[in-house]
Amino acid sequence: MSIKSKGKKIAKKLLNKYFSYYSVPTVELSLQDGNIIVKTTKRVMPNSFIEIKHRSSGKRLLRKVKSSTAVFEISELVEMTQSGALDFYFKFKSNDLFYKKRVKFIPSNQFFKAISREKHLVLNSYKTNFGNLSIKIDDIDFDYNITHLESIDDNNILIKGDFEVLNDDIENIDRVTIMANHRLDSQSNIFDMKFSPDESNNKKYTFEGIIDKINSSDKSILDLRMDFYLRLYDDDIYYQSLIVLSTFKYFENDEDRFLIKLDVDGNVYSYYATENKHSLALWITTEAAWWRSYTIACGRTIYEEASKNRIDENMIFFESFFGNAYSGNPKYIYEKMLEMGLDKKYTFVWAYSGENKDIIPGNPIIVDRFQPGDYYKYLALSKYWVNNIIFPIHTKRPGNVYLQTWHGTPLKKLGFDITIPGPEVQGRQNFFNESRNWDYLLSSNTYSTKIFKRAFKYNKEVLELGYPINDIFFKDNDEFVKDLKSKLNIDENKKIILYAPTWKDDEKNDSWQHYFNLEIDLERLYEEFSDEYVIILKMHHLVSENLHIDEKMKDFAIDLSSYDDVQELYIMSDILITDYSSVFFDYAHSRRPILFFVPDLNHYIENVRGLYLNMEKELPGPLIKDNDQLIYTIKNIDEISNDFADKYDEFYQRFCSLCDGDSSEKIIKKIFN
Repeated sequence: MSIKSKGKKIAKKLLNKYFSYYSVPTVELSLQDGNIIVKTTKRVMPNSFIEIKHRSSGKRLLRKVKSSTAVFEISELVEMTQSGALDFYFKFKSNDLFYKKRVKFIPSNQFFKAISREKHLVLNSYKTNFGNLSIKIDDIDFDYNITHLESIDDNNILIKGDFEVLNDDIENIDRVTIMANHRLDSQSNIFDMKFSPDESNNKKYTFEGIIDKINSSDKSILDLRMDFYLRLYDDDIYYQSLIVLSTFKYFENDEDRFLIKLDVDGNVYSYYATENKHSLALWITTEAAWWRSYTIACGRTIYEEASKNRIDENMIFFESFFGNAYSGNPKYIYEKMLEMGLDKKYTFVWAYSGENKDIIPGNPIIVDRFQPGDYYKYLALSKYWVNNIIFPIHTKRPGNVYLQTWHGTPLKKLGFDITIPGPEVQGRQNFFNESRNWDYLLSSNTYSTKIFKRAFKYNKEVLELGYPINDIFFKDNDEFVKDLKSKLNIDENKKIILYAPTWKDDEKNDSWQHYFNLEIDLERLYEEFSDEYVIILKMHHLVSENLHIDEKMKDFAIDLSSYDDVQELYIMSDILITDYSSVFFDYAHSRRPILFFVPDLNHYIENVRGLYLNMEKELPGPLIKDNDQLIYTIKNIDEISNDFADKYDEFYQRFCSLCDGDSSEKIIKKIFN
């Protein structure tokens, strides 16, 4: 490479780094005499340009911004492409170098629409999954507007609108319907509309009708989602279009998308505008699930408002397990920062909705994820985000640094590795959107790194430094364990079995609400082992509320599902029983016995999510199929452990060898110091 080329490459890299912190001006779109007017909302630097690029072909149009305005002819856009997405970029030229960045979507652009009647094309602006401005070009047979949408009683929705026929092949409209289509399969509901032509233009019509009770063949109607289409019939041929609420309502705030809420048979029927396209949809759910979503929507509005303030360079926002727990990698990073005296430099914010706020040491600001106010305000103000799952905001601010710590080594398939339908498949788009924001991702071993990159489609930096949660195994914990047993009223002389199974994707009765079948026989374990052992039950947070224990076993079987930090239960226990949970990867740092109680192994592998490891060949403990075998194994635990000693050593070397007790400090020095 020549010196000139190398210098140009360095200059471009520095320019991109400088502009990564530059807030791109937003733009507003308007129509004027067959032109699209792109007006920047604030003054821009000289040599600024607006570029419109066709996403698939790469064709592009470039205009210099003059007097805060760039002009594009509609005919230019439709000549460039007849379909697809057009993305907007802001470009700045310095010498011979260009810096380019996507233009963000703002609410005032949400209802921009242009029609090319002669070509039967419509151009609609929309917000992409990452909050950017794009225009979708579609070939259409008719143009329409929704003018009225309201509930008229407990079950019925009145809808009105008008449409104009553009396709000359449509000669005789004899039926107009609205179709509600199930998002995940072919089920649909059809609602006939009354319609009448405009007296002055036989191509234009008005329509109105009722959307009444939705029918579904699902065993459970909960969490059903439907999208609505307008259909025109000409004899046996129909023409349809997704109903976009482009002329019905201005959605200034995210919560404005929740249009109509009905109570039907004890469930919530929520008619809403989808997040990006603002198309009409229906969500059938519970009151609690609806309020969770509505609260997040309100919070996003607060976040946007707070983002107008300067980011705090010394503020760190911590969250673990949706703010439900003070635990996980965020906890151990935070406590190490306190130990290092970094509370003198940084302001710490913890998202925590638990009742006992005193369990969090130091003097952090504590906010509640489920109360939108301060949570979203401080999330917007904090330069650093530290989380082990996902935030409700998927668009971070320029200059924000996001450390995703994750929460385990994967046994069950993740993200885009999952092929079996279920809630994880339905929810993985949120994780994909979220992972675009991650600047760093923690990994405990090379095995995890490869999976994370593929399953999350993540190509930024992975910190393969071990997990901070496992630093605890390298400490002298004798006094801590003694105090913990005393606090939990556990006999100091009893050994402890920890039962920590996962939740199962197919045991679902609501939107992220699950039932649970306790497969171990507590009664038999009580009869066999209550003199020697105590069993602690640590159920997954998605199913823990459904666990019930007989009163007579209260001193033997102890439900600690709500106990925040499972790491502390690990170091206190003598045996771990699990199933498909990834907890055993962390517990293996203790080198204590691990038993896998998996009576439904074949069903789980084939029907639920799929696994990365061959459980019959690669695990550091026996696979147990029934309670008789479980009891036998516990009685002969020393012999069984000896049988698995070599396999355990191999497993430890493969999955645990990176952890040495200093993972927290290494990560802190990399990110914060």
